[in-house]
Amino acid sequence: MFMRMLIIEDEQDFIERVVAAFKEVDSTVDLMTPGTTGLKEKFDETGTASLEEQMLTKVRALQEATPIDLVLLDTDLSRLGNGVTQSLCRQTFQEIGIPVCRYRKRMSTTNVARLQDLHRLAREGASAVWVPSELVQPDKLETAFVPWLLAVARGFAALQKSITEKPDLLTAPLGPAGILETMLEHPSLKADLLGYTAQNFFFFGAPTGEDGDDPVKPANGAAQATRLGYWLINYILMFPGPLLSSKAAAAYLNLRLPSFEVGAVQDLIEDSLYRGPFFDVDTYYWRDNLADLLDTFNGDIATAPQLKDEKLERVDTENVGASAYLCLLTQEPISADDAAPKPDWIPTGAQLARIKRDLYEQLGPMLSI
Repeated sequence: MFMRMLIIEDEQDFIERVVAAFKEVDSTVDLMTPGTTGLKEKFDETGTASLEEQMLTKVRALQEATPIDLVLLDTDLSRLGNGVTQSLCRQTFQEIGIPVCRYRKRMSTTNVARLQDLHRLAREGASAVWVPSELVQPDKLETAFVPWLLAVARGFAALQKSITEKPDLLTAPLGPAGILETMLEHPSLKADLLGYTAQNFFFFGAPTGEDGDDPVKPANGAAQATRLGYWLINYILMFPGPLLSSKAAAAYLNLRLPSFEVGAVQDLIEDSLYRGPFFDVDTYYWRDNLADLLDTFNGDIATAPQLKDEKLERVDTENVGASAYLCLLTQEPISADDAAPKPDWIPTGAQLARIKRDLYEQLGPMLSI
């Protein structure tokens, strides 16, 4: 599948490493740079057009001539020296409808850093996908960074294809939840997705411009598909509810991760796999399909005949038939006794999302996003 991506980065050596990594992993990707697209050139400061207007004009022309599937955007562009900032880029690409993946090259895996990522997601989740910082490392570019970007790009492309094939989705009175339910062909999903609308209104109101005043109105299917993609990957898949990552699915089944990864368990839950947009960013499962499976075995998957010879470890050893939760900071399954009360910034639809009690007490006021 041919793709064209644009990297906006002010360190040439990093650009060269990313270009080399793409060539090694997928030679069908055309990776453009600021130098090859004119985005590194100085803007006209003598005319009447603002920097924002000039940037929008330049990117529109670029998109018409060489359509871009995904933008890789560095957080710090100070070395470009022409006034282009990451916020200006996000605003421009958001209006046109080009998906953006933001990254920073400095890695931190502390709980505080993870919490800061959640803060950032709340602020900027409607205009970019954040690349996990552990992927943006020299030894991970080929093995993790590029494959992850390709999976994200395929997810946005799938949403765009759905809207192109069914343009009536954007005019029917469905709302974002109804549109996704139709796209994913999963009945009753809309009710679950409505639990993700209250906290993050920025996905559903008109996105604002750079100064927060002027609305940026998506005028095409690409922009709408991109916004839906941000909502799906940044919120619905990030905060486990109707769709569960492998770690969240392990928690739902009350299994420690090594037990969840046992081949016999994986065979049993294979039919619950999610195969929609972004399915290969991680491994995801439909919660209601897993619930149906649990009902088959009286609420406890360990009683399945296929698992009678397996020694399965539980998250909650006291209540083997109960679901556990996923700690958003550690990304580990935790028992109900270890879970703190649900902060109000976690969407109501994210039934399995919690914070570990000791971390909640340790971080205190910082958790009030």
